[in-house]
Amino acid sequence: MPVRRARSERLAAGLLVLAAALADPAAPRAQSLDEASAAALDASFALRAERARQDGAESRLRGALDAFMPTVSFSADRPLRSRIRYAPEAEPTVVGLDSTPRRAPTVVGLTASLPVFDGFKRWHALHSARTLADAGRFLLIGRRQQVLLDTAVAYIAVLRDTRILAAREAQLVATRRIQDFTLKQFEVNDATRTDVALTRSRVQEAEALRIRAQADLAASRLEFTRLTRLAPERVVPPRLPDTLPRDPEAFVELVRRANPGIAAANLDAVAAGHQAKAAVSDLLPQVNLQYAKVAQLGYSPALDRITDTTTRVVATVPLYEPGTLPRIGEASALARQRGYEAQDNELATLTAARVAFLRRQATAEQHAQLVARVGQLRATMRGFEIERGAGFRTVLDELNIRAELANAEVAAEIVLNERDGQALQLAAAAGQLEVGEGVPAARRFEALAPAPPPLRRSIAAAAPAGAPRLRGSVAAQASLRPPPAWAIRAARAEAAPR
Repeated sequence: MPVRRARSERLAAGLLVLAAALADPAAPRAQSLDEASAAALDASFALRAERARQDGAESRLRGALDAFMPTVSFSADRPLRSRIRYAPEAEPTVVGLDSTPRRAPTVVGLTASLPVFDGFKRWHALHSARTLADAGRFLLIGRRQQVLLDTAVAYIAVLRDTRILAAREAQLVATRRIQDFTLKQFEVNDATRTDVALTRSRVQEAEALRIRAQADLAASRLEFTRLTRLAPERVVPPRLPDTLPRDPEAFVELVRRANPGIAAANLDAVAAGHQAKAAVSDLLPQVNLQYAKVAQLGYSPALDRITDTTTRVVATVPLYEPGTLPRIGEASALARQRGYEAQDNELATLTAARVAFLRRQATAEQHAQLVARVGQLRATMRGFEIERGAGFRTVLDELNIRAELANAEVAAEIVLNERDGQALQLAAAAGQLEVGEGVPAARRFEALAPAPPPLRRSIAAAAPAGAPRLRGSVAAQASLRPPPAWAIRAARAEAAPR
């Protein structure tokens, strides 16, 4: 009964402490990566600039749609002073009506012009603007992923530097303890002046390392504040992405389909192809449907108003205009340039994804080895204390093993941060770094999802080996197909204002 009563009292005391901590607004609160990421998305000027650029692209698309509407204009021409003279002088008619104009009339008119055929210039301009708007949506997604990645990297950097500072402070405390013990031994002639000087030197070294760790932590906190406009509080280990395949080739295929940068570059190449085709329309006939209603007021002393209502079809066949062919060649070359740049961007992105995946695996193995080393050193420390008490170890041995343990702990934290950062980079490359997604910190991206079923062959895989997808002509730009419709719909939903 007394044991049960004591347990109940301890439980009640713990609940009271917890309730007081929750009720106290000044108590430190755990800050999650989700909160930091949401704050960074709201505070990012780079993301706001990208949204403003996308607003411009959407406006350009609306302008391309408006190009199919007729042009309507109202004009008014009233002369302030006018006198028409004839040679020989025409005298006013005495008998009958005098229809000879003596001054310029006032002209009021309404004109409407509808382009019927312009060599498909508006059609290709519309497709180009629409494709550029879709590319901009993918660029917006990519910028969002970059903001989330930068925030997550800054978040785990604060965690890393906090743990490193704790390790350096523990090293300093342990080194001072060794120094105090050595001074007591020196007082009883059980240690030498060299031992005392050596411990003093190691204390100074540990103090310098602690100061450096404090500076690194302050820098990490400033970077976190710059991104989120929040002061880092008691941060907790984040939930890391856990939806990526464990096979590197499957991951590369996932990046090929889902990377917003690759999709934006391909769409930009397609848009350049449409612009090149629109430039060819300068050599084709232009057909316009025009409607005009023009009234001339005060035409002559006898005719007060002349109204002309005319509907006509105007066809223009261009024969020669300076600079037309060079402009077509420039647009065609730009389309080829965009196509080759898209291919190079895809190759570089996929190669970087494959390298990052392999490095992530190597870093995970390295961290496992470092954690095992830290565990062995801590176990060695317990046996070392016994040997030190028995006189089998010197002060130098104790200082060395204590410094080695601290350095091993710091190295493990650095590699842990590198591993988690690489995991976040892999998720960002696949467009899967979002707020609220992840797994508990204990899993740390180790249990990966099973590999997805084989994907359909991509554009690059469908091309013959060694043969470029783009040729010298403008028509070859069609080989760079845009992403599927579902990807474009997802991009539009992402770019929609919230």
